[in-house]
Amino acid sequence: MTFGARLVQHRRNAGLSQEELSERSGVSVRAISDMERGRARSPQRRTTEALLDALGLDEHDRAELRRLARAGRVAPSGPVWSLPMYVADLVGRDTELDTIARKPDGLVVVHGAAGTGKTSLAVRAAHLLEGRFSDGQLFIDLEGSSQPLQRLLKDLGVPAEHMPEDANGQTRLYRSLLAGKRLLLVLDGARTEEEIRTLRADPGCLTVVTSRHRLAGLVGASWIRLGGLTEPCAVELLASIIGPHRVEADPGTARELVRLCGTSPLALRIAGNRLASRPRWPLSHLVEQIEERRLAALTAGDLDVRGAFEVSLAHLPRTAQVVFRRLGLLIGTHVTPDLAAELAGVTTAEAEQALEELADVSLLEPDDRGYAIHGLVRTFADGLIDATDDDADRRMLAWTLETKVAAGVLFGQTGDARRVSPRHRPFADVAAGRRWLDEHRDLLPEIVERAQARGLHDDVARAAIALSHYAAIEPGLVWERVYRLALASAREPWQEVVVLGQLGWVLFDVANRPGPALEVLTRAARITEESGETGHLGWVRLIASAAHSGLGHFDEAERVCLEAINSMHEPMDEHYARSVLGVLWRLMDRPIAAVTAHKEVAKEQRAYASTIYELSALGRTLGWLGLALIDVDKPDEAIEALTEAEDVYKRAQMASWLATTLWHRALAHRAAGRLAESDEDLGRALAGFRALGDGIGEIEILRALADNAEARGDHSAYQHHLRDSLAVCERWDTDATREIAAEVREILTGR
Repeated sequence: MTFGARLVQHRRNAGLSQEELSERSGVSVRAISDMERGRARSPQRRTTEALLDALGLDEHDRAELRRLARAGRVAPSGPVWSLPMYVADLVGRDTELDTIARKPDGLVVVHGAAGTGKTSLAVRAAHLLEGRFSDGQLFIDLEGSSQPLQRLLKDLGVPAEHMPEDANGQTRLYRSLLAGKRLLLVLDGARTEEEIRTLRADPGCLTVVTSRHRLAGLVGASWIRLGGLTEPCAVELLASIIGPHRVEADPGTARELVRLCGTSPLALRIAGNRLASRPRWPLSHLVEQIEERRLAALTAGDLDVRGAFEVSLAHLPRTAQVVFRRLGLLIGTHVTPDLAAELAGVTTAEAEQALEELADVSLLEPDDRGYAIHGLVRTFADGLIDATDDDADRRMLAWTLETKVAAGVLFGQTGDARRVSPRHRPFADVAAGRRWLDEHRDLLPEIVERAQARGLHDDVARAAIALSHYAAIEPGLVWERVYRLALASAREPWQEVVVLGQLGWVLFDVANRPGPALEVLTRAARITEESGETGHLGWVRLIASAAHSGLGHFDEAERVCLEAINSMHEPMDEHYARSVLGVLWRLMDRPIAAVTAHKEVAKEQRAYASTIYELSALGRTLGWLGLALIDVDKPDEAIEALTEAEDVYKRAQMASWLATTLWHRALAHRAAGRLAESDEDLGRALAGFRALGDGIGEIEILRALADNAEARGDHSAYQHHLRDSLAVCERWDTDATREIAAEVREILTGR
């Protein structure tokens, strides 16, 4: 509504003609006519007051007409423009620019951690959209402006003498100036939703907000979250600053520099500026500086990574600041409210609120595992830790190890491992416990070492023992290191026996080193004899039996296995030992006896198998039965047994054993002359081993594919699969893979 339109309404409501209003006010008829037709939009204050008195308006209507008169006096005569220059080398943000460009009007919130390039994106988008907003483009730095509304009014052409003194008057004037306009407004560095509600442009305009906060309370907004760049885009940004020739001359170091910068645009710009100003520096020199000095090396002029993070943290409540500080103690990259509570010494509810506040300013990233802390943000948190945080470190480590106990016992226990029971039960079911263990498995060695340095030996021993069945379900070389470390924490004989038994299993079954395994197991047996702690002796003997068989000592293996069966205290443990005896008989060229043993055990196990441990035992018996049936030339029965094993492992979600079962079923299909079905199972097994990072499994499958190709007479495919297996051997480069590689090279060279 303009001053002239409202004047017409009031004059007519008063029942006055222009001439009568002129006579009462002393304002000429022509002047009144020009004002009502919009030809004169900005009457002087004296004229305005004369008209108000003549119309006899109440205070509300008088205030409105005064505001409309002021708006007319300060209305911009043409487009307004206050954008800063855009960053010419903005890279990796095409998707985000397209998202903003598709918004004809309304509100877009660009949020993310410090240094992700939010301002650069918003300014670049505003420049690209200049042609769509005929009334101009405005930019205001909310962090650097104490009175942003006054600043916007000034940019819109309001002189100081016409600036309303109170905030309400300024807001009303601001709204009247934007009414009906097509304008793009960039509000940079917003902290609260209320700021945006006050300053956002009217419908028909586009407001682009940048903030470290998500500002989730804004209605009708579109949100764009900015994170780090992809590695190729980060390298491209670095090259745009220092020159492509320096990146092309040392691409490996360039990628390492990008990694150290966390692919953060701010950190990369700082690193690039330092290198650009020092053209004789090799990239490796800056890499060394960052590795030694961390964030202190990422400063150039007024650009400072640490300072940007400090600003984000400074405005948060104290509990959130304490939680963030203690995240420098975190092992890994993920934290949950329970763990944060232990770190900060607060309740879980308080910790969850703090984590949300940290995520709100993009210092953490919520995901389906809790909250993640990555890259330079983690480096920043690491730098805040000092000796005063030792108690928090002990609490975190003790909580983590006890949680591993609670999760580990869900998978079942055998022998003396049953003497470990959880002190709390945080998991609703086995699936939840398994997810937690899967996420933390590769962190176990670091957790154990840190806990031992803090003197938490009983916690370490309890966790290592409780995880024995989970380790069998998810085998890997990480367990050798875990159990070797845990030996130093086993303070009681029974604990030492259980840990040695687990280490013997890893050495034999995972690392394929029966000799060292037997040495460890002999030591365990000696401790049981000296201490009288025989609760785990059956399992020590059973694994020792397998180690003897691995060394070719079959008669001794059979004798020790029979002793193991007699030493077992639980029916399901005895069933498993009898199935291992069947494996031994197969190796002793007694396949019919092996088939009989496995069939009997499988029948008994089917009657009760429901837990993961019981299912895993049944699955192994069925797998061993399948191999024995291949030996007695019954491939179809073998396929039937191995298909049942596949179903069991799917129920138990045992990916490693499932891949092994598919491999063995492929052997049964080959024995039946069905090479196409064999190749199909091998393909699935190969995908499984690769997903698990199991190099030995991948190599064995590639060799099995080569055997199938040879059986079809396809020499080219045969050599192709062998060369692929050789490449995997070289990639993993262990004692076992070097031995296999030598054998494959002999085959390929025909020696």
